Amino acid sequence: MKKSLFFILLFWTISMYAQKDSTTSPKPQQTVPASPKAPEFPGGHRAFVNEILKNFRTSALVKAEIMSARATANFIVDTEGNMVDIKIESYEHTMVRDEFLKALKMVKTKWIPAEQDGKKVRTPMRQPLVFNLK
Repeated sequence: MKKSLFFILLFWTISMYAQKDSTTSPKPQQTVPASPKAPEFPGGHRAFVNEILKNFRTSALVKAEIMSARATANFIVDTEGNMVDIKIESYEHTMVRDEFLKALKMVKTKWIPAEQDGKKVRTPMRQPLVFNLK
């Protein structure tokens, strides 16, 4: 009997609490700022990768017997669409680092800059490089 009374009291308390929550007025919604529009390379990401690959020379790497490697670059797309502050974040071989940096700096096609609240903004970007010549 005591267990039954306890469960009835427990369910009654929960139902009263649930009813109390459902009668509260909702908070007014806040306006959410427009989400930023990411920078775009003309022709898309594939076109950007093709541009890098067009400038990336592997002959010196093959002579040095570097047949596969990874590297990651960081850069900023400025408000004019230029790639600036290009840096290699991580790499496995200095020759790969140097070649990747050179290939990125040779890309002269301007990006469509990012926008936030209708204004063009500088945006950090990251580009990995993975290759295997085997």
